[in-house]
Amino acid sequence: METIKELLDNDIYLDIIKGLGVDNFNQDVQSVEVEELKNRLRQRQFLLEGFNCKVLSEQEMVQFYKQMISEYRKDIILWSKRFWKYSDDIIEEYPDGEFPKGEEISKEDVSTTIEIEKYSKTSIALYIIEFDFLKNHQEIVAEYYKRLGIPRSAKYAKDMIAFYKEVFTLGI
Repeated sequence: METIKELLDNDIYLDIIKGLGVDNFNQDVQSVEVEELKNRLRQRQFLLEGFNCKVLSEQEMVQFYKQMISEYRKDIILWSKRFWKYSDDIIEEYPDGEFPKGEEISKEDVSTTIEIEKYSKTSIALYIIEFDFLKNHQEIVAEYYKRLGIPRSAKYAKDMIAFYKEVFTLGI
């Protein structure tokens, strides 16, 4: 039986990493990161099937990733690259997030980025789950973001759906 941790060192997953540039990634994987992947896949399953479903085994989780990668490898690489750029642009524009009109923070309280580290090797697996929601389950993507604790999840979902369509429809 292949585990999630073993998948992260499997050629099919490493091929995605190579497509994005190996130097962009921290190669160490912490057990807490693997548990977060499992948790997000469980959240996906609960949203799709309800809470009375039989929880996926780790082997079934690995199979989900392998199937997604084999079907959508190029799209996953494209999505990851565009999402990185989108995230970088948003961080520059809104380093502390968005605030309602009249509640903006003062200029001296705005955060400053000190150092940008490499991406976690598990980040691509997280992007694959999000990619699946945006490609195949847009009607519940806001609920997924809400379960992750993303503030203003409905607005974020709308923004991500629009961004997904921009990337894959307009080819931006």
